[in-house]
Amino acid sequence: MAQHAVQPSRMDLRVPQEVRDIIDRAASMEGRTRTDFVIAAALERAEQVIERRKVIRLTMQDQDLLVRSLLEDRAEEVPQYVEDIAREYAGRVVSE
Repeated sequence: MAQHAVQPSRMDLRVPQEVRDIIDRAASMEGRTRTDFVIAAALERAEQVIERRKVIRLTMQDQDLLVRSLLEDRAEEVPQYVEDIAREYAGRVVSE
């Protein structure tokens, strides 16, 4: 399998000198370049934002159907996406 080099793209940022100094100090403490430090920090924050925004939005009817499905062993005509949501929910919930 051939490996392809990832083409970097450029981002130019203008930040106050005080911010740059803080970033440089933190990057130095971690033994990273400024670029590596900023990329890692920005990527981590971006992933957090995206994960937090992955909210399951259900209509009231779908919520009722989901609750009935969870309380009963079966429900009539459960849409596939409701089954998927229930499976995902069950996988994320920790019971004590």
